[in-house]
Amino acid sequence: MPEVDLDPSIFTGVYPHEHGIWQVRLKDYLNSSLSQRIIDNIPDIITTTFQCLIHFFTGSFDLASVPPWRRRRFDIYKTRYLARNVTNFLRLNGIETIFSLVGEKESNLIYNRKFDELTSLVTKLFSLNHKLEFLEIYSLDTLQHWNLDNQNRIIKFYAKINSFIQELHLKCNDQGTTMMLLSDHGQELVKGHINIVTSLKKLRIPRDEYTYFIEAPKARFYFHTDRARERILNLLSSIEHGTLISYKDMHKYNAKFEDLSYGEYYFIAVPGYIFFPNDYYHPLANIFLGLSDWQQRSRLTSPKYRGYHGYLPYNESEKGFMMLLDQNYKAIKKEAELIDFAPTVLKLLGYKKPDFMKGQCIFT
Repeated sequence: MPEVDLDPSIFTGVYPHEHGIWQVRLKDYLNSSLSQRIIDNIPDIITTTFQCLIHFFTGSFDLASVPPWRRRRFDIYKTRYLARNVTNFLRLNGIETIFSLVGEKESNLIYNRKFDELTSLVTKLFSLNHKLEFLEIYSLDTLQHWNLDNQNRIIKFYAKINSFIQELHLKCNDQGTTMMLLSDHGQELVKGHINIVTSLKKLRIPRDEYTYFIEAPKARFYFHTDRARERILNLLSSIEHGTLISYKDMHKYNAKFEDLSYGEYYFIAVPGYIFFPNDYYHPLANIFLGLSDWQQRSRLTSPKYRGYHGYLPYNESEKGFMMLLDQNYKAIKKEAELIDFAPTVLKLLGYKKPDFMKGQCIFT
């Protein structure tokens, strides 16, 4: 799937159009109150900076660069900013997850954001009360986003990850625990960027005629007039290093939304390119994260990502692997999908796969 937030599909075993989490969704209605219209007319740099200050004190820079006049159009689903514990992932949009099916008290979810804290996590695992423990090493993703252009440095990070996996595997063997290793995607070295924000402004189309949301590898558009649709589609078709597809074209990539609420057209960068600026960039947030997190220190020299993923799924950067470290099992098929992970985990634990899951266990 051309997506950067893959946890919902991994945990539920269903596609985005089934669990309903696909970054943003256009609201069915708009808040058109006088106070909202007044806020909408405040310059974007003021409102987004104010949002950054709010997020500074609340601990998250969740899309602080999206100004109120665009933010109020969206329902924003960001599972990555939820507190990473089992309680918040028992259901996603009403869909049960592997954690609720195994049981809240029998499940454990540990989220690693800081690379330095990785080795200390071994002591937090292997509770006798847990049948399923899920460790997400998000720090590796962050390190690749901001250091993939430094080959010597990234190789050192990989070596430390390998050592940690080895230590974890030995601990699993000692505890009689089966270890599964899942890499849900790779990373592509960024070599260029595309500025579609400036190009859109040059068209001078009134902002109430269209809506957009821009991630690093993918931009989505909603058109409220035929004029905006025609002019913007012509513009996007003329830009290099991107692919323009409709929401119906997205069906073949397992995002089978039947309405336009998740996007009418998508403009997806080719691997190695990103959209910049995008809705995850703000100068203030960039400086703060560069100063406060050594993993992202390279932000201070350039605010553009060094590595990224979330491109069309036939590219190598979107391929991952799943490995079950138990010689008593073998893989049933050579290639699997993300939705196969949840049914696989459930079957290995002796649970029946629920009817809503369309994936299958890939080991026998």
